[in-house]
Amino acid sequence: MFPLNDPTIFSLVLAGVPLLSAWAFRFGWKVRIPLLIAALALPAGYLWSISPKGQYAGLGYILTIVPSLALLILGAGWGSVMRLARVSLTISILIPVILAGAFAGHVLWRQYVPSACLGKSLQVRVADETLTLPPELHPRLEKGRSISFFGSLDRKSGYARMCRASKNGAQEIDMDVVWITPISNYQRLTSVCEAVDVPDWCDGYSPYPYRHIGKVLIAPDTDPSFPMPYWREGGSLRKERQGDLTEGSVCLLSEDGSATQCWVWQPFGNGSRLTVSTSNLDPAFVGMPVQQARDMTRQALGIVLSIITPSVNVTCPPKLPSF
Repeated sequence: MFPLNDPTIFSLVLAGVPLLSAWAFRFGWKVRIPLLIAALALPAGYLWSISPKGQYAGLGYILTIVPSLALLILGAGWGSVMRLARVSLTISILIPVILAGAFAGHVLWRQYVPSACLGKSLQVRVADETLTLPPELHPRLEKGRSISFFGSLDRKSGYARMCRASKNGAQEIDMDVVWITPISNYQRLTSVCEAVDVPDWCDGYSPYPYRHIGKVLIAPDTDPSFPMPYWREGGSLRKERQGDLTEGSVCLLSEDGSATQCWVWQPFGNGSRLTVSTSNLDPAFVGMPVQQARDMTRQALGIVLSIITPSVNVTCPPKLPSF
């Protein structure tokens, strides 16, 4: 259950604001001001704890303040109605507590990750292929419009939802898209594989070149997995293409201090595509020859497959002819 992540704390704050506001306007002036101050202190304390920064800081304040004020007004109206209707003090206290408590209980249940699920890999069916996803990968999983993050304690609602759907990892679940970001999870994988008792998937893991990869995407092949203008001829960007849109690669060549960027893709299962791309924020790719960047990407593709498809004998894909 603990620690509570930020979305859960915010939901609990939103449960407390109308509760205190309703009490404030139900009772007399002696307690109204302290209760209103307490109701306002909840979102203020939350904002102080998270301290939104960066270009989206203003949006963070708006998304906190606006719903808090709306619920404050709602609670005030509710409390005023109870006062005018002369609802008994006992009921005036119990009804808000029961409603707020039920909401808080639901929020806490949604983010509860059972101990039986912690540390277990998730069996995911994508394009008629079964993947084994260790929680250290922190994969983003999509089914229709539903998006969940497995293994991340910072996103416990999605983690808990995947645990419930898979019966704590014992049951295979269907997904449309699997999205992994090696550049953000390689430290966790490296730490696990440097321990004494390591999982089997560590046999195929190597921090190099895995840590230089920005994204691994398994998604339906109806959608392009990279910007299509990079594939077309012409344009101001220097690029090198290999293969075709079914199995191939495209790299943007490094120039004027920019990083070489590569996307490598191949078919995956029935009607999906596996795409691996370098990280354009990694300084290792600045000035790197395109063939070296492409080879690193292909090696990382083999590492990823060895982790998520342990029952398959994985070999790196062959080099493809250039255009």
